[in-house]
Amino acid sequence: MRHFEKLFIINAVLMISMSLNLYSQNQEQNEVAKFYVTNAVMNGIDVTERVLESGIFTVFYEVDNIPYMANCSANEDSQSYGRIYNIHHTNNPETTTEYETDVFRFSWSYSNTYDSKTGTCQCELVKIYKPQGVVSILRMITESLDVTEYTGFMEGSLNINW
Repeated sequence: MRHFEKLFIINAVLMISMSLNLYSQNQEQNEVAKFYVTNAVMNGIDVTERVLESGIFTVFYEVDNIPYMANCSANEDSQSYGRIYNIHHTNNPETTTEYETDVFRFSWSYSNTYDSKTGTCQCELVKIYKPQGVVSILRMITESLDVTEYTGFMEGSLNINW
């Protein structure tokens, strides 16, 4: 391949990537809620220390009124992110023995920034309304039946119209 052809291809690739970058910057992301992890279990093994060192948190956001979820590692600058769908919501009112809860069950189609893995998880997010604040439990089950469960607390409202 001649020098001119290489420069043409490099220039074309740069122009396309710049266009894609501008497109992603023009999409407005509306953060709905953020969940901080205080306890983590993967396939029955406590991984809390590793998760806390990584600064893991989960955020729900919308792009053009379409719901997304990202599982982020603040200290490693990486994330798994993607659209959520098939959302089912149940509200369980407070009783004399139980706090009020909201339960969201949904599918999550994700991609990773740290490797080329993509997939789909079945997820359940439970919000427990306690006097001290909202406790959260996020359970994610991958296609290979790996189970991750994060317990923590919520920032934001998660008032959604999905």
